Amino acid sequence: MRMPALILAVVAATLQLAPAGAQAAENVSRQQQIQASAKKVKELQQERIAALKDALEIFSGLFRSGRAGLDEIVDAHQQLLEAELEVAEKQSDRIALYKNMVDMLKGYEQAAAEHVLNARGNRGSALMIKARRLEAEIRLERAKGKQAEVSK
Repeated sequence: MRMPALILAVVAATLQLAPAGAQAAENVSRQQQIQASAKKVKELQQERIAALKDALEIFSGLFRSGRAGLDEIVDAHQQLLEAELEVAEKQSDRIALYKNMVDMLKGYEQAAAEHVLNARGNRGSALMIKARRLEAEIRLERAKGKQAEVSK
């Protein structure tokens, strides 16, 4: 009589432990999937930044030779900034990116104004560049505000 009771107890204990083991394995598998996905996202982000840098270099050369407009360069720079902001982990890095963008857009804004004066560009494009610069300055000030809140 003891033997069947013992066998029954062992089977019951095994059944109780089996789901826990399967659940633990499932949790590990989920964690591995999350980590693999995060790694893939980082790789894709770096690839995107590299592609945007290459595109910016090409548009800059085309602009210098008169075969691309200022809008294309500004758009490429803007997309590059957005991609770099996505990977920036520290607020100080974001602030530096915004400062660079503001400085860059100020230069483009000046170039656009010169194009309007020389009848090589239109006022609408110049105003769109100004609007982008103002947007970058707004984002810079917001980032500075967030950094000040954190450092309280």
